[in-house]
Amino acid sequence: MRFDSPPKLLGIILCERVLQDVLRRDAVSCINIYNGITAQSFPAVIPLVYAFAQVTGSNNQFDYQFRIEDSLGNLIAGSPTAIVEPLPNLHMTHKIISAFSGLTFESEGMFHIVLEVEGESVGSLPFEVIMVNPEAIA
Repeated sequence: MRFDSPPKLLGIILCERVLQDVLRRDAVSCINIYNGITAQSFPAVIPLVYAFAQVTGSNNQFDYQFRIEDSLGNLIAGSPTAIVEPLPNLHMTHKIISAFSGLTFESEGMFHIVLEVEGESVGSLPFEVIMVNPEAIA
């Protein structure tokens, strides 16, 4: 469904785990937030990572998808498209979550976690993948 004013992005976080309170669905905790990763070799694989975003309230249903792109805009990974139901109060925010299993980076570089709402990019989070020597870690 298209609408005049799509939700606006408030923020994106990439993390190892997302906990959502059973009784208070608006209470969310993001555990082990990623700003980027270091790898000793490539391909580098993150077994499981979550993309979490908060967007402004909407009284219309909308769909969203997270995309992970390289610096040239090539798709590295994409989440399934998900549907979000309207909120009863526009002052509330939507908390949207997707998981990536076996996220693989073939080389180092700057990547972008892109949030699309209704097929249009509403914002992104930079994510750097860096190669390090094993001696540097020790």
